[in-house]
Amino acid sequence: MKRILLIAASLFVALTASAQMKISGTLKDTAGKGIEGVTVSDGFSCVVTDAKGRYKMTTSSDAVHVFYSIPSAYKVNVKDGHPDFYQRLDKSVKRYDFTLTPNPTEEKAFRLIMVADPQAQCEFHVKRFERETVPDIRQYVDAQTLPCYGITLGDIVYTEGEHKTNKFMEPMRRAMSYDNTHLLFFQTMGNHDNVDHPVTLDEGTSTYNLAYQRAFESVFGPVNYSWNRGDVHIVSMKDYIADDNPNKFRYHKEYGNPCFTDEQLEWLRQDLAAVPKNKMVILCLHIGLYNRMRKNVDAVRDLIAQFDEAHIMIGHTHFMNHNINEDGVFEHVHAAASGAYWWSCFNGDGAPNGYTIYDVDGAHIKNWWYKGTGHDISYQIRLYRGDAEFGGEFEKFRYPYTHDTVLANVFMADPAWKVYLYEDGVLTGEMERIAVTHDSVPEANSSRDWYAVGYHIGVIGRSYGHVKDSQSKWNGGGRSGYLTSCNHLYRLKLKNPNAKNIKVVAEDTNGNVYEQTRFTESFDYSETELTNRLHLIKREVLNKEY
Repeated sequence: MKRILLIAASLFVALTASAQMKISGTLKDTAGKGIEGVTVSDGFSCVVTDAKGRYKMTTSSDAVHVFYSIPSAYKVNVKDGHPDFYQRLDKSVKRYDFTLTPNPTEEKAFRLIMVADPQAQCEFHVKRFERETVPDIRQYVDAQTLPCYGITLGDIVYTEGEHKTNKFMEPMRRAMSYDNTHLLFFQTMGNHDNVDHPVTLDEGTSTYNLAYQRAFESVFGPVNYSWNRGDVHIVSMKDYIADDNPNKFRYHKEYGNPCFTDEQLEWLRQDLAAVPKNKMVILCLHIGLYNRMRKNVDAVRDLIAQFDEAHIMIGHTHFMNHNINEDGVFEHVHAAASGAYWWSCFNGDGAPNGYTIYDVDGAHIKNWWYKGTGHDISYQIRLYRGDAEFGGEFEKFRYPYTHDTVLANVFMADPAWKVYLYEDGVLTGEMERIAVTHDSVPEANSSRDWYAVGYHIGVIGRSYGHVKDSQSKWNGGGRSGYLTSCNHLYRLKLKNPNAKNIKVVAEDTNGNVYEQTRFTESFDYSETELTNRLHLIKREVLNKEY
């Protein structure tokens, strides 16, 4: 038996070795001059071009692409409306050349648009993304004078178990093309962007973890890669490991998530080795690192923390949470473009469906804003009374405070924000940020956004195991999935319960000021026309899609 295993192992090593390729090529500008100092990679190791723009490397047996880290001094090449910086490896081809166009200006100032979790599960979702998110982004970009670039933060589609959605990758790619959005989108892989059928191993895929990313790579390109603009080095990486199960995708039972393979960590180390420490590094992932100690997570944080300024951009949770982690790195967790899985117009924490804009100046992010889809950028706060009640025919939820308590959901707030309450033109005081709670029904000191919970569970009936089948035929999506954490709810009691003019003013980390005077009253779901329309058509459309 031992001899058979040794023979099998030897054959696997031989196959793996035979699949490695020695490749070479050049990076030249449009005048034919070689470009020195550009990092070229296969996603496993990196080399740097010489004075004549030449490179040589031996690719990994698992490599699918060869690509370069786009230099700041050159334009982003475009093909079919998407960034074009990679070529697919072919065993019959040993040479891979790239031609770059010089940038007239090096774009020291530009804007990044972060789109988390488009999460298309069906044609209906693709259409909503095309008709709501895409035009909103295009309108914003068209009004800007600075260059803009887009980055997704994973879960572009939603494959899980028997729910297979890889067929929506191509339509979502087309939706995000330059012709539609007027900007170039760089993609990050999420845990639901995995292959939708049982996978097999071959000499180009030595683990099931890699096999599950092949569908994403075939549509969107490399999974671990980097690019540069101005004084900023931007990295996208997959941050979970699939378990070795050929029949069903799942997280690795030993490592959990988020986590990185040893090969990913080594790739990142080599990629960052060529980046000056005074540059800013932005690491784009799907699952939040926070302060978790999972496989290689601490090592990845250490690698980016050595730069003068570093930021981590995250999706996955469908709620906002902006905080500085223990390494001093700002980790931005973004609300989803799809909100609560396209069942409404807002996320589970009450933030509207939307995207986040980052204003980059040199090696520094000087400003950022959340842009709710269909809303003006000034819309950053929703107000409730402390005893407001929300929900509908299936269930109702009442805030556990008094009527004279003002609650402010400040969508983008981090601990550095200042939120103030005014009544009849006089400052009442600074509002208290409520610590995160995990109550399933409103309890004392609750921080949940019961407006959002009330709609998803109480109006639509998205609470499997709680709503009876006789009441709702579309009651899937476990109750806990709609009891989303809210990290940005503030409260303060009025001094005068009969005050006529109440205003909340919020000042963000960067000095921007927002205000709100309108209260969302009990059972008021008129915030957008679309929410009402969805409520009317849910029986005709949503039930057919699930």
